[in-house]
Amino acid sequence: MKIRKCILVAITAFISGCAPTPKETDGLCHIHGTVNERFEGKKIFLVPVDGPATMETVDSVVITNGKFAFQSEPGEMKSIRIDFRYRTGVEDLLLVMEPGDVEVIIDTISSGKGTPMNDTLQLWKERTMLYYGRLNPLHQKRQEAVKSGDKATAEAIKTVMEGLGKTYKKESRALADRLKEGPLYKFLDSRFPRSYQKKLPDGTITTVEVEY
Repeated sequence: MKIRKCILVAITAFISGCAPTPKETDGLCHIHGTVNERFEGKKIFLVPVDGPATMETVDSVVITNGKFAFQSEPGEMKSIRIDFRYRTGVEDLLLVMEPGDVEVIIDTISSGKGTPMNDTLQLWKERTMLYYGRLNPLHQKRQEAVKSGDKATAEAIKTVMEGLGKTYKKESRALADRLKEGPLYKFLDSRFPRSYQKKLPDGTITTVEVEY
C-alpha cells in the first residue's frame, strides 16, 4: 500500500512539473523585455499600430533592473516604444500579439521572438535590414554620380537598385501569400498589395494590378 501511494505521489509530481503554467494557457501574449540600463526608471509603452493611441489602448510600465513586461489580448500588431524624451538611438519594435511568450530586446537594433508569427516577423525584419543596408550606399553613390554628371554610372546604379527593390518586394509579397490570414498577413498585404485603386484624370476609379 505504501509503495502504491509513493508511486501515485511521484506520478502526480511529474505531471504537475510537466503541465503548462497558467500563463502559457491563458490565451494572452506575454512580452518579456530587456533594455539598456541607461533607461532605468523610464517608461516604456505598448502602442497599437492601427487605430487611435489613447489611454484605453496604450499600455505602459516602468523599466526596473533593465527589465519590463506586458501582456496583451491577441489579434493585432503593436509597437514597443521608449518614452519619446529618451528615444534617440533606440529602435521601436513591431510585434504580433499572439498567444505565448515573446522575448524582446530594445536597443539600437531591437528584436523579438518566441511565437510563430513573431519569429516570422523577425526574419522579415532582418531581410528588410539587409535590403536597406545594400540600397542606401547605392543611393548615395548614385547621387554622387548625378552630381558629377556621370549619367552612365548613375543609370547603371539605378538598374541595380531597381533589381534589389523588385526582389525584396517579391519576397515580401510571397511571405504574405504564404501566411494567407492573420495580423501579420494584413500588415504585409497593406504594404505589398496585389492591387490598388487609382483615380484617373476624368475622375473615374480603376484597379491597378501590381506585378511582383
